[in-house]
Amino acid sequence: MLSYNLNLATVIANLKKGNHDTFRELVYTHTSKLMIVARIYTRNTEDAKDVLQDAFISIYQHIDQFKGNEEKALLAWMKKIVMNAGLAKYKKMSYTKEAYSLDHVLEKSVEPLVLANFDAEELMDAIYNLPLKYKQVLGLYAIEGYSHKEIADILNIETSTSRSTYSRAKVMLQKSIQPNKMVV
Repeated sequence: MLSYNLNLATVIANLKKGNHDTFRELVYTHTSKLMIVARIYTRNTEDAKDVLQDAFISIYQHIDQFKGNEEKALLAWMKKIVMNAGLAKYKKMSYTKEAYSLDHVLEKSVEPLVLANFDAEELMDAIYNLPLKYKQVLGLYAIEGYSHKEIADILNIETSTSRSTYSRAKVMLQKSIQPNKMVV
């Protein structure tokens, strides 16, 4: 939530005029939320910081394209820019360079009780530790709500690859959290 006493229309107008203080406040207010998004679409924290910096530059340069009138719409718009910046960072890399380590595993579902015993920070840490392609597909599908067809188009992969990568990501996520939590 923006902490100043201005309504969003005034904030947007100030941003569009290039008001540096308003932009600085926007950055301070939303960095932690947007860093979560950046961490999902990058390999590590350093890459996430780079992507977030690039995204804030893009936000500043393109704020005139924002058409909403609610803060949650502004946050969603900024999250999309961060997501796209993260994906663009790896666009030139071949998606298949990382070897699948679970090709032999049959699809399993994540046990709901395992996730119920996890707090949000532990779950996000487990997601952050997934290999890049797995957390990108997991983020696009489970968090952003894209279809496997849309993910395939975004990542330039086959739809079936998106589905299998998502399934493998769930298995990897479950394996990473099960040793840490006892299910009663």
